[in-house]
Amino acid sequence: MADDRPVEIYAYKVPKSIGLTEFREERYETEKGAFLLKYPILSPSNIAEISRAIQENRNQYLAKLSINEIVAKIDMAVQLWLNPDYRLRQMAEILIPRITGYDSEMVRLELKRYIRMFRKKELLRFLDEEFDQPAMLDEFRPRKTGGMSKAFGPRSIFHVFSGNVPGVQIWSLIMGLLLKSANIGKTSTAEPLFPVLFAESLAEVDPQLADSVAILPWKGGTRDLEEQAIVAAEAVIVYGSNTTVEKVRELVPSGKKFLTYGHKISLALVGKEALTADQYFDTIHKLAEDVSIYDQQSCLSPQSVLVEERGAVSPKQFAQMLAAELERYHKKRPRAKLTAEEAMAIQKVRNQYDLEALSGDSVSVFASHNDSAWTVVYHADPGMEGSPLNRTIHVFSSSRLEDDLFKIVEYQDYLQSCGLAAAPSRLFQLAGILGSLGVNRIAPIGEMNRAKPGWHHDGGFNLLDLVRFSDIERNLEQDLERFDPDFE
Repeated sequence: MADDRPVEIYAYKVPKSIGLTEFREERYETEKGAFLLKYPILSPSNIAEISRAIQENRNQYLAKLSINEIVAKIDMAVQLWLNPDYRLRQMAEILIPRITGYDSEMVRLELKRYIRMFRKKELLRFLDEEFDQPAMLDEFRPRKTGGMSKAFGPRSIFHVFSGNVPGVQIWSLIMGLLLKSANIGKTSTAEPLFPVLFAESLAEVDPQLADSVAILPWKGGTRDLEEQAIVAAEAVIVYGSNTTVEKVRELVPSGKKFLTYGHKISLALVGKEALTADQYFDTIHKLAEDVSIYDQQSCLSPQSVLVEERGAVSPKQFAQMLAAELERYHKKRPRAKLTAEEAMAIQKVRNQYDLEALSGDSVSVFASHNDSAWTVVYHADPGMEGSPLNRTIHVFSSSRLEDDLFKIVEYQDYLQSCGLAAAPSRLFQLAGILGSLGVNRIAPIGEMNRAKPGWHHDGGFNLLDLVRFSDIERNLEQDLERFDPDFE
């Protein structure tokens, strides 16, 4: 008789010295069988105990490792994930699509691409990007201006993860490890699994290192748990909506390091050079992928595209062809099932612009039939609009990108990335305008969702914004020489 009992998975990670006893369970049926995810029921005293444990483990072990040793250990965990037969990778590929609703092939491809960003060579580039001498995290190092400096990361970090894009949580977790910090990560109910699985990989490589990490699930806004986690941490990092950011901000005392990554939107620019007879289809295909990956839930995914006139296809034809490409993509990798509120938001946008289309040619709506799988709204005039996401994009016509970019100035507080396809001779003028408007990352169309390690997230640093420096002045070094018994 076949054993049909579900596979039990602990949807949390704590140091081995911690024993949690109360749980709730969620069962998931998959093509590979049933899985039972066990979530701990936590109290403030649990958070306090876990915080003490990871900080003690950090002080006894992680803080004493060299930065090169930490990089090597992270790389060993990453190498496990690069094996398609790795048990935890297979578990992620089975369960994350079931939990999130994302297409399973999309999850498989994107997780594989994402995890490669944290190999040793990429982490070394990341460190070199922010520190002239990464060894400053290990010891006092000479400065060009004289004297010596050492960088100190927070003793502990509390991370509030978002769950809209699988995998991105480990960016913040790895950042904390590189700073030799103990880390508590609060997962989102939308995707609670991947950070736990990666922490388990760290434990396979080095159990002592993993004991400086805790990954815990609880409902966002549970004030007593969040207050305790914040009190125990030296720094707080929050990813999520502006509402999430502000709710946590209320709990963080003045003076405590507090980094936030809230609501942002991205756009794409298509110059006439990318719309020649031999180029336009490839441009449209790549943009459709940027729009479709994780259903635009990433802040790196475009919500509007400004398309220049005088190409082999007009901006309106571009919109029509983008709609056809989104339909093809949907057939290959269907969009996740929407909540009633998400479906209503898309229908509201469609209704609004359908009414405008009745009064003239300035707006056209191209939409999937009988469902809300994808929506393209064409605008005859330049501009920018946010979208309700889930493969909904605005296409704006532009006579000249350099002139029309200033029409997006009202969005400058929210701009994140820009995908660009245009002649190389236009790059720096366009980049200068985009930078002045608040865009902090300019990438190729087709690569918008794949930021590289070391990029200036929201225009700032990833590591430097969390460290403090201690300086030894050069004249002190010289002055102390006189206390050397052998000094002449």
